[in-house]
Amino acid sequence: MDCRDIYRFLVFLRYQIYYRYPLETYLEYPILIAQDVILLLFVFYYTGSVNQALPYIAIFISGWYLLALQKWIMDLAMNLCTFISASSKFAQLQSLWQTKDSGQVSAVTWGLASFTCVTRIFTTLMTTNDLIVLVRFIVMLILNIWVTVTVLRYRTKEKKTD
Repeated sequence: MDCRDIYRFLVFLRYQIYYRYPLETYLEYPILIAQDVILLLFVFYYTGSVNQALPYIAIFISGWYLLALQKWIMDLAMNLCTFISASSKFAQLQSLWQTKDSGQVSAVTWGLASFTCVTRIFTTLMTTNDLIVLVRFIVMLILNIWVTVTVLRYRTKEKKTD
């Protein structure tokens, strides 16, 4: 969880609202945003840096309104979200390739993320058929499967000692 997650969730939520898609296609995003904001506020509070949260709040609130000014801004932001999500998965892959150890990375978690992308592709095809959203979930599916396979490949086998 970091500010990039909140950015991606906000853009996706705003995109869905902007195009007036059915509530069922984005209902979890307000909950995810609230969860991440609460966690970040706790982090700011317990590190004694609550004042540092104010610029983030201002950026996210102003961004919410700026996104809907023009259609091209909304579409560009959605494409940037795909790029940001993909880059974080590539960073995970790079780390796995360098260490050749999946360590604390869970193949089940990445497998579930892949399954989620498959269901999102299906629901997008059945509800909105939005090309930008479809491309996003197809790219995420490919990368999630790639990470899952890489995690399984570098899984360390524990040696039994008698």
